[in-house]
Amino acid sequence: MIRYFLNIIKGIISLCEGLGVTLKHVFRKPITLQYPEQKPDLALRFRGRLVMPLDSEKNDNRCTACMMCAKVCPNASIMEIEKVVEDGKPKPKAKKYIYNLGTCIFCNLCVEVCPFAAIVMSDDFATADYNKDNLIIDLVAEKYQISGKKANWWKSKFKEEITKEQKVNG
Repeated sequence: MIRYFLNIIKGIISLCEGLGVTLKHVFRKPITLQYPEQKPDLALRFRGRLVMPLDSEKNDNRCTACMMCAKVCPNASIMEIEKVVEDGKPKPKAKKYIYNLGTCIFCNLCVEVCPFAAIVMSDDFATADYNKDNLIIDLVAEKYQISGKKANWWKSKFKEEITKEQKVNG
């Protein structure tokens, strides 16, 4: 009989503890976002889809079609890179850069291996599509304009590049 009343008391104590946790959360500020209207604040290291941003100084991308990104891609999401050499210029340029978003695993290996910082994982995360053909993107033809925190980070990589060149040359 005593055990019966002890179980009832333990149950009441457990109920009060649970209600206490619930009441603590009732008076907190909600963290839920109303998604289509409010966009989440993403971390700088967020890995969205692959993009090839335009360099604002050159009004062109920085890709030299060295193929290092395609070689390091574990599942061949970077399918085709066409190279074109302009007369009088020492570096070749990418004419076509086909990227398959449907097979990409967002591992960031292609971005890390790129010696010219020509490709970046963007903040785009809502990339679902009903048609698989829409997931195959030509990054050169897209002419992507990067913005926000990631744009400042991307441009800071060139400042480091310029200072290294100045130290070597001067």
